[in-house]
Amino acid sequence: MEFDFPLGLPAFETLRRLRLVRPQEFEPLVLLESLEVSGLKFVCAPLELIAPDYVLELLTEEEALLGAGKELIRLAILTFPEAGGPTANLLAPVVLNPATRRGLQSVQAGSVHSHCHALRGGARCS
Repeated sequence: MEFDFPLGLPAFETLRRLRLVRPQEFEPLVLLESLEVSGLKFVCAPLELIAPDYVLELLTEEEALLGAGKELIRLAILTFPEAGGPTANLLAPVVLNPATRRGLQSVQAGSVHSHCHALRGGARCS
Protein backbone atom coordinates (compact mmCIF):
# COMPACT_ATOMS: atom_id res chain seq x y z
CA MET A 1 0.00 0.00 0.00
CA GLU A 2 1.34 3.41 -0.97
CA PHE A 3 1.21 6.46 1.30
CA ASP A 4 1.72 10.18 0.75
CA PHE A 5 3.87 11.97 3.33
CA PRO A 6 3.09 15.67 2.72
CA LEU A 7 5.79 16.75 5.21
CA GLY A 8 8.31 14.05 4.33
CA LEU A 9 10.25 12.52 7.22
CA PRO A 10 12.66 14.41 9.50
CA ALA A 11 16.05 14.44 7.72
CA PHE A 12 14.26 13.15 4.60
CA GLU A 13 11.87 16.05 4.01
CA THR A 14 11.87 15.57 0.23
CA LEU A 15 10.58 11.99 0.49
CA ARG A 16 6.86 12.26 -0.08
CA ARG A 17 5.84 8.83 -1.35
CA LEU A 18 6.47 5.61 0.55
CA ARG A 19 5.14 2.10 0.18
CA LEU A 20 4.40 -0.20 3.12
CA VAL A 21 5.80 -3.66 2.36
CA ARG A 22 5.16 -6.71 4.56
CA PRO A 23 7.70 -9.41 3.62
CA GLN A 24 6.49 -12.69 5.15
CA GLU A 25 10.03 -13.78 5.96
CA PHE A 26 10.51 -10.73 8.22
CA GLU A 27 7.18 -10.73 10.08
CA PRO A 28 6.32 -8.90 12.26
CA LEU A 29 8.78 -6.37 10.79
CA VAL A 30 7.70 -4.24 7.84
CA LEU A 31 9.47 -1.98 5.37
CA LEU A 32 8.73 1.59 4.36
CA GLU A 33 10.16 1.80 0.87
CA SER A 34 10.74 5.08 -0.96
CA LEU A 35 9.02 5.37 -4.33
CA GLU A 36 11.32 8.28 -5.19
CA VAL A 37 14.79 7.06 -4.19
CA SER A 38 15.64 3.60 -5.48
CA GLY A 39 16.81 1.23 -2.76
CA LEU A 40 15.94 3.48 0.19
CA LYS A 41 14.03 1.47 2.81
CA PHE A 42 13.27 1.87 6.49
CA VAL A 43 12.86 -1.24 8.61
CA CYS A 44 10.00 -0.77 11.08
CA ALA A 45 8.17 -2.66 13.80
CA PRO A 46 4.64 -2.21 15.08
CA LEU A 47 4.77 0.20 18.00
CA GLU A 48 2.56 -2.03 20.12
CA LEU A 49 5.08 -4.86 19.79
CA ILE A 50 7.89 -2.79 21.31
CA ALA A 51 5.91 -0.63 23.75
CA PRO A 52 2.42 -2.08 24.34
CA ASP A 53 1.40 0.78 26.65
CA TYR A 54 2.69 3.56 24.36
CA VAL A 55 0.41 6.59 24.32
CA LEU A 56 0.58 8.43 21.00
CA GLU A 57 -0.35 12.10 21.22
CA LEU A 58 -1.03 13.63 17.81
CA LEU A 59 -1.18 17.38 17.37
CA THR A 60 -4.37 18.86 15.92
CA GLU A 61 -2.43 19.66 12.73
CA GLU A 62 -1.22 16.05 12.49
CA GLU A 63 -4.75 14.71 12.92
CA ALA A 64 -5.94 17.05 10.16
CA LEU A 65 -3.11 15.98 7.86
CA LEU A 66 -3.81 12.26 8.40
CA GLY A 67 -7.56 12.72 7.90
CA ALA A 68 -10.38 10.63 9.26
CA GLY A 69 -9.79 7.01 10.08
CA LYS A 70 -9.87 4.91 13.19
CA GLU A 71 -7.39 2.20 12.21
CA LEU A 72 -4.06 4.02 12.28
CA ILE A 73 -0.89 2.00 11.76
CA ARG A 74 1.79 3.01 14.28
CA LEU A 75 5.39 2.05 13.55
CA ALA A 76 8.81 2.54 15.11
CA ILE A 77 11.74 2.92 12.72
CA LEU A 78 14.53 0.50 13.65
CA THR A 79 18.28 0.96 13.35
CA PHE A 80 20.93 -1.71 13.28
CA PRO A 81 24.25 -0.08 14.26
CA GLU A 82 27.51 -1.90 13.63
CA ALA A 83 28.44 -1.56 17.29
CA GLY A 84 25.69 -2.55 19.70
CA GLY A 85 22.27 -4.03 19.28
CA PRO A 86 19.25 -2.84 17.33
CA THR A 87 17.29 0.18 18.49
CA ALA A 88 13.82 1.61 17.87
CA ASN A 89 12.84 5.25 17.50
CA LEU A 90 10.04 5.63 20.05
CA LEU A 91 10.43 9.41 20.20
CA ALA A 92 9.08 9.87 16.67
CA PRO A 93 6.81 7.04 15.52
CA VAL A 94 5.55 6.81 11.96
CA VAL A 95 1.76 7.01 11.74
CA LEU A 96 -0.13 5.76 8.68
CA ASN A 97 -3.81 6.14 7.86
CA PRO A 98 -4.85 3.40 5.40
CA ALA A 99 -8.21 5.11 4.83
CA THR A 100 -6.63 8.29 3.41
CA ARG A 101 -3.26 6.77 2.42
CA ARG A 102 -1.46 9.54 4.25
CA GLY A 103 1.41 9.28 6.70
CA LEU A 104 3.70 11.29 8.90
CA GLN A 105 6.40 10.94 11.50
CA SER A 106 5.11 12.40 14.75
CA VAL A 107 7.79 13.79 17.06
CA GLN A 108 6.44 13.34 20.58
CA ALA A 109 7.63 16.56 22.26
CA GLY A 110 8.18 16.13 25.98
CA SER A 111 8.10 12.35 25.71
CA VAL A 112 9.98 10.09 28.10
CA HIS A 113 10.80 7.85 25.14
CA SER A 114 14.09 7.79 23.29
CA HIS A 115 14.95 7.99 19.60
CA CYS A 116 17.19 4.96 20.20
CA HIS A 117 15.31 2.59 22.52
CA ALA A 118 17.40 -0.56 22.93
CA LEU A 119 15.83 -3.81 21.78
CA ARG A 120 16.50 -7.30 23.13
CA GLY A 121 17.94 -6.14 26.44
CA GLY A 122 20.79 -4.19 24.87
CA ALA A 123 22.32 -1.08 26.35
CA ARG A 124 20.53 2.18 25.61
CA CYS A 125 22.34 4.35 23.11
CA SER A 126 23.42 7.88 23.92
